[in-house]
Amino acid sequence: MLMKRVITAIVLLIIFSAAIAFGPLSFAGVMAIAFGAVLFEWLRMAGLGPRPALLVAAVEMVTQFSLYWAGALPRMQWFLFLVNGCIMVAWFVIFFAELFHRETGFKVKVAPCLWAAVTFVPAAYLSLLYLYEVGDWVMVLSVFLIVWGADISAYFCGRAWGKHKMAPAISPNKTIEGAVGAYVVVIVFFLLTYWFCVQENVFTNLVFDYIGFFWGVIILAGLVALSIAGDLWESMLKRLVGIKDSSNLLPGHGGFFDRLDASLPVLPAACWIVLWVQLLH
Repeated sequence: MLMKRVITAIVLLIIFSAAIAFGPLSFAGVMAIAFGAVLFEWLRMAGLGPRPALLVAAVEMVTQFSLYWAGALPRMQWFLFLVNGCIMVAWFVIFFAELFHRETGFKVKVAPCLWAAVTFVPAAYLSLLYLYEVGDWVMVLSVFLIVWGADISAYFCGRAWGKHKMAPAISPNKTIEGAVGAYVVVIVFFLLTYWFCVQENVFTNLVFDYIGFFWGVIILAGLVALSIAGDLWESMLKRLVGIKDSSNLLPGHGGFFDRLDASLPVLPAACWIVLWVQLLH
């Protein structure tokens, strides 16, 4: 299993690197496939059949990719700002609902789950492309590092010190100590990044430069909370349908939804913050 995970990770890294090297359209195309797979898996978990789910995912992602290919993103700033603002609020509502129902869990009706899938996933994809347009792969990587840093540090801090379950009815392995560790590690890491890395297209560097350290730390804490919300959301959906992985498309890793769940709330929020700086400063 470990060898399979490593091989899959290496293959994905090669594909990701090649997509960046071949230019914006290749990057957008590869990421459209990845987020299309996320949408397909989410729709399947919501109860949609494989063919309708594949059709909806294909139409959605081809449409989003076509917008990017046509150069529409620069003219969609206010649209993305408004839509991502609403989506960010929705994810925070989901996060507090998850914490409120941490001991009991809760069910999601099919219709809201389907609407959330066809809204949240394309928004995350377009946000990713906008971040790429603004700051190249460095901006994208710095946002993903928030998600990955929170996930990895929460895992190891939880293993080392975790005693209090954060949401036992949704994801029994996650602990409050792990979440606190994620906050601390991510905030410290990006503060050090700001002090030692002068690149302006690092997401957190932009935040600290325009908003300041105090509000920058608050924003980082909010993004970590959103990453946890995305993770818990997928865990809840899998628990409701009784599956371990969203699919077997990535050997050793499960599905694309399993790998990108925590980034779905973070990407729109990060894009909204960048747009807020651009449009209102």
